[in-house]
Amino acid sequence: MKATIILLLLAQVSWAGPFQQRGLFDFMLEDEASGIGPEVPDDRDFEPSLGPVCPFRCQCHLRVVQCSDLELGTNPLKSSGIENGAFQGMKKLSYIRIADTNITSIPQGLPPSLTELHLDGNKISRVDAASLKGLNNLAKLGLSFNSISAVDNGSLANTPHLRELHLDNNKLTRVPGGLAEHKYIQVVYLHNNNISVVGSSDFCPPGHNTKKASYSGVSLFSNPVQYWEIQPSTFRCVYVRSAIQLGNYK
Repeated sequence: MKATIILLLLAQVSWAGPFQQRGLFDFMLEDEASGIGPEVPDDRDFEPSLGPVCPFRCQCHLRVVQCSDLELGTNPLKSSGIENGAFQGMKKLSYIRIADTNITSIPQGLPPSLTELHLDGNKISRVDAASLKGLNNLAKLGLSFNSISAVDNGSLANTPHLRELHLDNNKLTRVPGGLAEHKYIQVVYLHNNNISVVGSSDFCPPGHNTKKASYSGVSLFSNPVQYWEIQPSTFRCVYVRSAIQLGNYK
């Protein structure tokens, strides 16, 4: 009898497969296959948490906050609060907006990579050539709703690739110099100023055979200029006549 039991035990051992070392992951797979696993808590068991909010115009990923543009509007900033060259280290910065603050001049030492500069709604009184020096890539300059009474000669020459210039709602008494010589500028907003005279060479160069881009938008309405006295040749480099907005001075 004992011999028979021993033979049966040996037979079972011989049929069993070889021993294999198994890790925790193998048992976890078995548990998933069998439907046995740790209890998953219901989402209703947790209270919603209010984490940090991603800054405006930025993208947030775990511990990384990526902000491609330095949006400083509606802050109690003064010109003395922006150091010369404060943005110089940002070599790929393309957009700056400092609007509705107390700055009285264009910040100095802006990065040459800028393509858009918006300084609307401030207390800037003058545009000097030095403040725009080196902005070779600037395509759009917004200076609306300031107190600008003059644009120094040579200012626009420092922005050779400028396409749009917004100087509406200021205190200008004449059309800024340098528009006629500028090669690429196409949109100029000058409405709601104190401009009383528009010369025949303020916008366009004397000759017709030039490489200057045609204007697609010129606004001069709400100025004291007598628009019926403006010579038709003044806008000889405007793409279409409907692009010119005159009259309606209060």
